[in-house]
Amino acid sequence: MSRLNIPKSSRYRKRVGAFGRIDVKHDESTLDFNTAAECYNFDTASGALTTGYGVRQNKNIPATTQRYWVYRYYSDEQNGYVDQYVYQLSNGILRMYDTAMGDSYYISGTMFPPMHALNYRLNSKDVLLMSCEGRKLFTWDGRILEEHTTSPVVSSMALHYERLFVTSSEEPTKVFFSQDLDPTNWTIGKDGGGFIELLDERGYLNRVVSFGSYLYIFRDHGISRVTAYGDSSEFSVINLFVTAGRIYPDSIAVCGSVIVFLASDGLYSFDGYDCTRRLSNLDGLIERGSATASAFFDGKYYLSCRMNFADGETVGCEANDCACNGLLVYDVTSGEYAVSRGLDISFMQSVTFNGEDMLVCCESGVGGEIAKCGKRFDESLHAHWHGPTTDFSSPDKLKVLREAYVVNDVPVTVGIDYDGKRKEVNVKTGGGRKRLNVNCRRASVSVDCDGGECRVEPITVIYS
Repeated sequence: MSRLNIPKSSRYRKRVGAFGRIDVKHDESTLDFNTAAECYNFDTASGALTTGYGVRQNKNIPATTQRYWVYRYYSDEQNGYVDQYVYQLSNGILRMYDTAMGDSYYISGTMFPPMHALNYRLNSKDVLLMSCEGRKLFTWDGRILEEHTTSPVVSSMALHYERLFVTSSEEPTKVFFSQDLDPTNWTIGKDGGGFIELLDERGYLNRVVSFGSYLYIFRDHGISRVTAYGDSSEFSVINLFVTAGRIYPDSIAVCGSVIVFLASDGLYSFDGYDCTRRLSNLDGLIERGSATASAFFDGKYYLSCRMNFADGETVGCEANDCACNGLLVYDVTSGEYAVSRGLDISFMQSVTFNGEDMLVCCESGVGGEIAKCGKRFDESLHAHWHGPTTDFSSPDKLKVLREAYVVNDVPVTVGIDYDGKRKEVNVKTGGGRKRLNVNCRRASVSVDCDGGECRVEPITVIYS
């Protein structure tokens, strides 16, 4: 009696060795299996899919906050320093909360445009230097808000060697500087204030930044460096960088040993001498001219901007009219980065209040802090990771995707996109082996989660 020999098909494992970061620049056919063709609201720095960045409430940040700063002053009554936070409401009015007094008060009934602020010690007294578009310089000493009418109209400002340097939208070709040791005195003279005018192809002066031993002026299409120590007659200017792209002032942030900024042709880091392109694999994701806020906090650069996800989905703030919908978090040391979707952040500021470090923000008109929470306040943000399409190194052979091994601590959906079709498998907390039974030549794997706090280990696909 003859035996019927049934051939056995070999089984192989295809493992997402570590969930990788998003790459939208290169064609999917050139990407590794663990690189993400799409990814948002997950953090992949550990190799697993973990909780992404979001916005949450904080008891020290009023929900009505549009802008927020911490003013620290010395109190004789308290025999020490006292923290007072100053915040601007959505209607432009300024308020403050003082820890020594234990209550909040109005600073002014005037409705100001969005303001900027710096701490300074003036005439042996701690003050907050404040400015806004279309107005002169203000000082707040904890009791009185005073406008200094001899100053220029301020669009940006920076303290450098005890002088205040400012740019002005009224005279965008000049950078103005105050008298030494007195940022409220703008009288032009040998020992007083003055200005430097720059007229060349780099365009208007938009932002001043004190960095290291120099003052840097960020312009429409370049960067200029000012050497400004003591005597204003010895100030000098060198042009360092020029680009055909436009530099967005709201994206500029000092990040330790570099300055990071966004231009219309991509993200850059600047070390004081040279500019280097960063994260070119995100080219095309960030829309031009969309940067609204940036900050440096806990070793990372944060950028709020509009991103083009182009997948037809609606996440978070996208359900309403929004100026921005994306948050980029970039570790300037390790190079790791994460993208959050569904956040419309118009302001960011790193502060320390009563010993607590926090990154304050205003999201869709509501004050809060940025943190790894995976939420937009009480709303969990949908998280998504989608790998590139692969032929499993056998383009001409038919593959049978039999099973997927998943380890997860929240419910997730694992999707298989194959030959123009899609199959989804719901995986409960704890994960395990899930049958797929999919015949295909090319396929890709995706993971979706609505749980906020989460962790999903790299997935293994068994095929033959």
